[in-house]
Amino acid sequence: MSTQEVSCRELFEAAQEYQVRELCFWVCVNMVAGAIGRCELRTFRGGKEIRERDYYLWNVSPNVNQSSTAFWHKLVARLYQDNEALIVPTLTRADGMDALVVADDWAQPEDWPSRQNEYRSVRVGEYTWQYPFYENNVLHLKLHHKNMVPVIAGLYQSYWRLVSAAMRHYEWDRGQHWKVHVNQMASGEDGWETKFQAMIAAQIKPFLESGGAILPEFDGYAYERVGGTGSGDTRDIKALIEDIFDFTARGFLIPAVLVNGKIEGTQDANTRFLTNCIDPLCDQLQEEITRKLYGYQAWKAGDYVRMDSSSILHFDMFANAANVEKLVGSAAFSVNDILRSANQPTIDEPWADAHFLTKNISTMDDVARQLGIEKGATQ
Repeated sequence: MSTQEVSCRELFEAAQEYQVRELCFWVCVNMVAGAIGRCELRTFRGGKEIRERDYYLWNVSPNVNQSSTAFWHKLVARLYQDNEALIVPTLTRADGMDALVVADDWAQPEDWPSRQNEYRSVRVGEYTWQYPFYENNVLHLKLHHKNMVPVIAGLYQSYWRLVSAAMRHYEWDRGQHWKVHVNQMASGEDGWETKFQAMIAAQIKPFLESGGAILPEFDGYAYERVGGTGSGDTRDIKALIEDIFDFTARGFLIPAVLVNGKIEGTQDANTRFLTNCIDPLCDQLQEEITRKLYGYQAWKAGDYVRMDSSSILHFDMFANAANVEKLVGSAAFSVNDILRSANQPTIDEPWADAHFLTKNISTMDDVARQLGIEKGATQ
């Protein structure tokens, strides 16, 4: 095995690149995880919504050691790190309820076209199961058909060269650069090179590094400052790092405006974020849960789950008062539907689940019939 020497400067530059890369990656991951964590997984039985054990499992406590928010954050992190994630059942809790955990590692199964995959050496934390899990007993999620992480990492490495060049230019422009003219007689003395290096170390270097100092000038030496205007600006470096955030967000299908902190256009950006990034994840989750935990017969009977992303965006009840009135008055939603979307407690009354229609909304036939009656009455 061959070895290669690496300087401290190279290690420092590699650490800088790694930190910027990690910052961009985890900002995007945490944004997606925060959005998924705010979703409500709604459970249905016989076509009617219920809130029983399955609802508690997914929305409150999936296992004894994690809340649902921590569970979803780990799932999303694993999904974006490895392009896939595995949810496996663990021991039933003391209260008799089922428990689910996100696996940290497992041996990749062989892809069989006509029989169940087997997941072996599944590990969560420091514990590894000695028996295999079969496909019908796990929830296996895959983010993309092709893993985007190596593609983004390669783009990081090529783009970081521009950032490094901008940093070196800034350091040069802000630094002090001097040249010294040495008299021929002075440079001809015996041991001149050694004395000159000693003088640089003892006098000139402290002068350059000090906030205020005096540089003695000897006969035979003349100093002149060259380069380093002191007008360097960090905005070029910041713009390049923001570019890294932008293409990282693009790899996540997140609008860049949501990552770089700008305010303009965030309303449209949030809509694109939910449509392109969050909704596909919600679809995959509800499909995998329904097909694995319920099956065809139960699904046919109206038993299924639905990942509701309507509560991700902050709901201002005063700003949306007119819209709420139209939604309820058009019979599209009940009062409890609106309260649930606004992340407010529902009302335990029959009328809160009923659908209301204002009298000024009706079909064309009804309107024509009423006009005909009134016309006949007038005659």
